[in-house]
Amino acid sequence: MFFLVTEVHNFGGFFGGDTVSLSGKAWRDPEAAEQTLTIDEAALVNLTDRHLVAAGMLLELTFAGARVEAAVVRGASEHATLRRALGEPELPPTLSELVLLSCRCAACKLWVTPVRRDDTELCALCGRGVALR
Repeated sequence: MFFLVTEVHNFGGFFGGDTVSLSGKAWRDPEAAEQTLTIDEAALVNLTDRHLVAAGMLLELTFAGARVEAAVVRGASEHATLRRALGEPELPPTLSELVLLSCRCAACKLWVTPVRRDDTELCALCGRGVALR
C-alpha cells in the first residue's frame, strides 16, 4: 500500500516508546478515507530516525494484520524532505558519469529516487522517463 502522509501527530507514543503516529491516506485513491497509524521505528526500512517522517512523504507500507511491519520512503512532495529522509547516498568510489540522486516526476507530482534502465532515468513509482532539466 502506498500511503501519503498528511500530518505527523507525535513521536514516542504514550510511554515514550520508539514510534511515530501519523495520518494520511492511500495514494492515488480519491475515495480513500484518511487513516491514523502508529509505526514502530524498527519498521522504518530506509529511515535512520523516526523524527524524519514528515507530511508530504509517500510511504510504501507492508502490514502484518493491522500492524505496520515495514515502511519504506518512496517519495516526498518537497526535495529537502526526501533528501533529509534518505540521508547521504552511497556512491561508487569513482564516478565516470552523471548520477541522478533524486528528481521530480511530473506525472506523480513527487520527488523520487529514480531507477536507471538502458541509460534512461525512470520514476521508481510510475516507470515514466524523467527529464534532466
